Order: sequence, then C-alpha cells, then structure tokens
Amino acid sequence: MAPLLTVRERAGHAETVHAMAEHGVRRMPVVDDAGLLVGIVTLDDMLHPLAVPLGELSTVFAGERALESRTRR
Repeated sequence: MAPLLTVRERAGHAETVHAMAEHGVRRMPVVDDAGLLVGIVTLDDMLHPLAVPLGELSTVFAGERALESRTRR
C-alpha cells in the first residue's frame, strides 16, 4: 500500500497545487509539524484564490492590446 500523500499546513498555494497535480489528486490531507491531521484541502479550495488574480491579469492584456492597436496606426 502506498503512503498517504499529505501537505504541511504552512505550505503555500504553489506548493500545494504542484503536489496535487503531480499526484493527480483533488483532495489532500493537511498535517501539522507532528504529522497530525488539521484539515483537508480540495482543488476547489485552491482554484478560487488562483482564479481571481488571473482574471485581473486578463484585463491588463485587453488594455495593452487596445493600446498597441491605437499606437500602431
């Protein structure tokens, strides 16, 4: 039997998402320094905090595209 995959409670978003993607899991137990369970993080938990900044970046791209179109004429 394979060992249980976990993430430490102090792990950041990038580390947690990487671990979930690497192992192909949508849920991962979160443990403290003693290895005790403190919660479970899900892919849905991770997506919202990542999607909001990405959505804001998309407005930058749209604004830059419009600016480039105006200045190239």
